Amino acid sequence: MDDEIRRIALKNALAHGGKASPGSVFSAAIGADKSLLKDPKSLKERIDTVISDINSKSLAELEKEAASSGVETKAKKEEKTGLKDLPDTGNGVVLRLPPEPSGFMHLGHMISFMINYLYKKKYNGKLWLRFEDTNPNLVKEEFVRNFEEGIKWLGIEWDQKKFISEDMDKIYGFAESLIKEGKAYACACSSEEIKKNRNLEKECQHRNNSIDENMSIWKKSKDGKAETGEMTLRFKGDMKSKDASLRDPNIMRVIKTDYKPYNLWPLYDFASVIEDELCGVTHILRSNEFKANLQNTLRKTLGFRKPSVIQYSRFNFQGTLTSKRKVRELIKQGRIKDWHDIRLATISSMKRRGIRPEAIRDFVEEVGYSVSEHEYSLDMLFTFNRRIIDNDAKRFFFVPNPIKLVVQDAAAEKVRLPFHPSNDIGYREIQTNGTFFIDKSDVVSLDVGDTFRLKELYSIEIVDKEDELITCRMHSKEHQQGEKIIQWVTEQNIPVKVTKVGNLLNEDGNFNEKSLTEINGIAEKMAEGIEEGQIVQFERFGFCRMDEKSKNAFIFISR
Repeated sequence: MDDEIRRIALKNALAHGGKASPGSVFSAAIGADKSLLKDPKSLKERIDTVISDINSKSLAELEKEAASSGVETKAKKEEKTGLKDLPDTGNGVVLRLPPEPSGFMHLGHMISFMINYLYKKKYNGKLWLRFEDTNPNLVKEEFVRNFEEGIKWLGIEWDQKKFISEDMDKIYGFAESLIKEGKAYACACSSEEIKKNRNLEKECQHRNNSIDENMSIWKKSKDGKAETGEMTLRFKGDMKSKDASLRDPNIMRVIKTDYKPYNLWPLYDFASVIEDELCGVTHILRSNEFKANLQNTLRKTLGFRKPSVIQYSRFNFQGTLTSKRKVRELIKQGRIKDWHDIRLATISSMKRRGIRPEAIRDFVEEVGYSVSEHEYSLDMLFTFNRRIIDNDAKRFFFVPNPIKLVVQDAAAEKVRLPFHPSNDIGYREIQTNGTFFIDKSDVVSLDVGDTFRLKELYSIEIVDKEDELITCRMHSKEHQQGEKIIQWVTEQNIPVKVTKVGNLLNEDGNFNEKSLTEINGIAEKMAEGIEEGQIVQFERFGFCRMDEKSKNAFIFISR
């Protein structure tokens, strides 16, 4: 497969001026071989190695390699990635973000909302934030706050905000007009009975109620004289339709609640059709789990205009969850503590794992969306994220699994180390005296007489090796070619705990008992100055975010 990865990367580089994109190559590679998703980390490392080599070559060298290896660069046009142009934009663009505040905002919301916002910016359009609070028993203020704060964190600016319940009287008006026109009826069947008859294509016994009967039942329900589940308002569709969603769908139902002074609440399709009309929405961008036929039928019946609908597959990410129902089950089972667990895809979890909002934007701009079902790797998102955090993340030394090392003839020496290898963001000074701690795994393959280099310091030779102590002597101030470079800290250090996050779910969909790994180690004394929420790079280990200052607890982000 490595040859195929190189061909994909070569083709991508030639299509973009000689520079290949990791995200595009990753997507193309898994498109060519879905089995690669089983080990996305290994795939990413292979791609990074190939791209590093390809991007170091001139355009002429790449064209020569392409010609010799038979890589097509012009004959076959690559599918356009990123955000495609919207249709019918001549009269302006009005879009909407429609969260249901029955759970916390997650990665799927973030990407979908960002798609809408980027289109708003592209066409200088208008964006509604519209809370779909039509299932009142599930609505919570903390969920509303979570969405609002998350959308602001993403840098998304909405033009107007509303709750669907604010328009309940208008929704009632449209429902009553359907009843009076004989296009909707009050049904007293149980949900089980409705489902059974729908499957059998059998008309409900209440379908032929008179308009007066339906209005009487409607008013009784509206006034709170019917209990939850006692009455459902159904649209007269076609019980013989091949599309089951058109077989007399439910459009309103009784829900008794203290949330708002209403007893009748609309179902999703009815509410969405009305709200899209009231908000003047011109373009609807949504996942393809929603069926268009019912909404288009309702629009036609109510005399509404038809907006442009662009549908795409859900943004599923390997090994994690976006299903609110399944997350609630894991919390109930005690598998995870709450919605902020770092193994979830909620916005609070993504922030704790060091994802920057710019990475979401870059992901959307490059990957775009697809109509075909696709499961993305979180590593792909972290690749975009790493490009951003690398610019300002300070570097520190960190040693997991420490073992003591003594350099017998080392003089006391102060070393000055930059916080960043290429950006001028300051430096720190570390006093050394010949006593260090290094990662035990770094010297497991070395023997007495072998030499290695303490990073940014000097080269030393092993003179004695014990289980908990390595004794060395000075070998050279200069770095010897091929010499292993090892991370170190002095006796002036602080204890650090780093949590690594694995997949929440195994490949079989079951909970992964090993989804969290804790690594204990020590960091240089200057790491005491790292603030909670700050992202740093522990050199030769990876980028980490300080999650809990009082415990020096970090969360691993990526290498």
